[in-house]
Amino acid sequence: MVSIRLIQPTDWQGLYNLIDSVDKSMVGMYSSTEELVEDWINTIDMGIWEVHVAVLPPDERKKPKRKIFPRLRLKTNTSGIIGVITLYADWEYEEDIEKGEFDIGITVAKQYQQKGIGKRLLNFIIDRGKELKLEKATLWTRVDNIPMIKLAQRMGFQQGKSRTKHGFDWIQFVLELNKEKEED
Repeated sequence: MVSIRLIQPTDWQGLYNLIDSVDKSMVGMYSSTEELVEDWINTIDMGIWEVHVAVLPPDERKKPKRKIFPRLRLKTNTSGIIGVITLYADWEYEEDIEKGEFDIGITVAKQYQQKGIGKRLLNFIIDRGKELKLEKATLWTRVDNIPMIKLAQRMGFQQGKSRTKHGFDWIQFVLELNKEKEED
């Protein structure tokens, strides 16, 4: 079963392999892979900037097999990292984030998409936002990222603003958190 935990400095290679393999423009990453991973590992600030990873247990990690010279070992990433999710709540620094809300970034390795990993990551980070007493979760996705749009809608996110950034059209999704039911 996949576990979710805060990143550790030893996750550098696993994060690098995951991020380097995705279409960064699809998920809104515009820095080099190395720069992103360095920033994530070196700037954790609990409650403000958090990065969590989805990790396969050791017995489920596949080791690549060589087709030619199968006895020779390949360099492998044994981290088991198959997904990453971020919580960013620095409303004093980021103009797109209002006080009491946080922005979510999420990426799942292609071969693990459509298997419930993204949903588990989103549930995890939403629960984390509730623990922090934050009021609203937001995420931006490209208009052509249909699987993410459908997942956000299934999870109760409502469509918010739209914008064009880096030549792509984006939609914001918003989820209200920690709302107490008003008594009559």
